[in-house]
Amino acid sequence: MDKTYTVIGLMSGTSLDGIDASIIRSDGEKLIEIKKNLYEPYDRNFKDSLNDYIKTINSIKNINNSHYKYRVLEQELTIKHSEISSKIIKENDNEEINFVGFHGQTIIHKPEEGYSIQMGDAKLLSQLLKKKVFFNFRKNDIKNNGNGAPLAPIFHYNLSKFLKIPEPNIILNIGGISNFTYINKNIVRAQDIGPGNVLMDEYLRKEKKLDYDKDGVLAERGSVNYDIVNQFIEHVYYNSKNKHSFNRNDFDYSFIRDLNFEDAIATLTYFTANIIAKYINKNFEKNLSVIICGGGRKNKTLVNFIKKLSDKNIVLIDSYGVDGDFVESQTFGYLAIRSFLKKNISFPETTKVNQPVTGGELVVNFQ
Repeated sequence: MDKTYTVIGLMSGTSLDGIDASIIRSDGEKLIEIKKNLYEPYDRNFKDSLNDYIKTINSIKNINNSHYKYRVLEQELTIKHSEISSKIIKENDNEEINFVGFHGQTIIHKPEEGYSIQMGDAKLLSQLLKKKVFFNFRKNDIKNNGNGAPLAPIFHYNLSKFLKIPEPNIILNIGGISNFTYINKNIVRAQDIGPGNVLMDEYLRKEKKLDYDKDGVLAERGSVNYDIVNQFIEHVYYNSKNKHSFNRNDFDYSFIRDLNFEDAIATLTYFTANIIAKYINKNFEKNLSVIICGGGRKNKTLVNFIKKLSDKNIVLIDSYGVDGDFVESQTFGYLAIRSFLKKNISFPETTKVNQPVTGGELVVNFQ
């Protein structure tokens, strides 16, 4: 049997809600065990500071011109990642951790311009944890003409095998952005679809200072304006057809500005569900299951809209005994192992990279 590794995976997604941490065990191919998951929300001040900063960033030049602010936020973000890592290690009986997979916080994603910036100081994290840290997972993919996203497909594939999910299937991740991994025997394809929670969350943050629509209750109270949806859905859908991955700032909710609050959030929720359902209806065979993971699966109104609009069998990944909040953090632990073993983490069918490539960079900053 190949050597197995026990690793921590860390993820802070585009929703900016907090940090997910997972401990998994794998040989770099098969997923052997999911040992522990932990979530730590960002405090309100840090979340607002991070969100306000990201909104000002449209280029690397913007980051260079705000270097001090970037470094202050990065240090605080890295310390928060070290704290949750220390906590999950302690809760797992201080088991020896071989590596840490540190995604960081995406600030801007522009692969067409040759970069994707994830905030996070891997040297500081390595020093604080006294662990080997893999980071910068997207850089090599983009260097080889890939989109740098999505990176989860190779983990989705092995998670699907681990859970014995019938094939063909789609692992549909609804975070800030929605993306899928299509799995059928040894065929794996992946792509971003479009908005996930981002339109709803941005609107709620601005209008009500709420982070998200818990359980989709607010959207359920409103009435969908189908005229607005029909007017804008084709515009957004066809503009996104040829785009493989998205940036958080690619989407704009201004088209619902004349609606009252509850109708606006209902319309944004339906609009998002429509984009997702239309994509999977058009691009995949009928006899497959769609397995939803990510924070968006908790929005019951969003999921019910997708079910209503889709001709597929839609289920939550939780029905397979896996907490769907932590698939991405598990992914980056798994990618850390593959990076250490020099195994490929992205592929032409998943990121449009020229050829399969490995990814994460290693930092060791302790004695």
